[in-house]
Amino acid sequence: LFETCWSQFPRPCANSEGLRTKECCPVWSGDGSPCGALSGRGFCADVSVSDEPNGPQYPHSGIDDRERWPLSFFNRTCRCAGNYGGFNCGECRFGYWGSNCAEYRESVRRNIMSMSTTEQQKFISYLNLAKNTINPDYVITTGTRAEMGENGESPMFSDINTYDLFVWIHYYVSRDTFLGGPGNVWRDIDFAHESAAFLPWHRVYLLHWEHEIRKITGDFNFTIPYWDWRDAQSCEVCTDNL
Repeated sequence: LFETCWSQFPRPCANSEGLRTKECCPVWSGDGSPCGALSGRGFCADVSVSDEPNGPQYPHSGIDDRERWPLSFFNRTCRCAGNYGGFNCGECRFGYWGSNCAEYRESVRRNIMSMSTTEQQKFISYLNLAKNTINPDYVITTGTRAEMGENGESPMFSDINTYDLFVWIHYYVSRDTFLGGPGNVWRDIDFAHESAAFLPWHRVYLLHWEHEIRKITGDFNFTIPYWDWRDAQSCEVCTDNL
């Protein structure tokens, strides 16, 4: 679940070939093999999703691309071994570092109100950089899977900056579902916020966003600060700048 949540639409797979084969097992440049298989980092495997049926309140199926994610787009992806991670197993799982991903480091999040003005401004500068940097690894879909053609002959993907990528991910997972509803196939249900996945999904979302900002800034000690709403009256940077 978490690896497919992390992956979204990797650039190497967002094309007619990836859609036609429904396989997203990109080559890791470190050894030239899919999923870094030659180095034992991972292997290409069938995606495993739950076969539990929907409840009676969701009578429709095969309409929403997010149903049984990511099978509408890919049914084979990289399965990373050990502490390796990323869509091609070329990175480390969150919290792990080093060439073999054997080093574990804890990251400490700070209240933005306890940070110095210089630290606050650095955080804002990182967000601005993210808004002006096209993400090199991920793209977004601009259409449904059906609109892209049975064999993926009309792929509909677009570049996006790193900041807006995470705006889009949050929108994509939380928009209304097309599983059922009175009189039509629309139901105002948000599975990112109205289900048991609320906490774990947002945890992985935060870690992924943090990871991408670290990559574009080169600051691998960066952590996203938190903000206590009770500090709102005294917060000078929690305005339009954020």
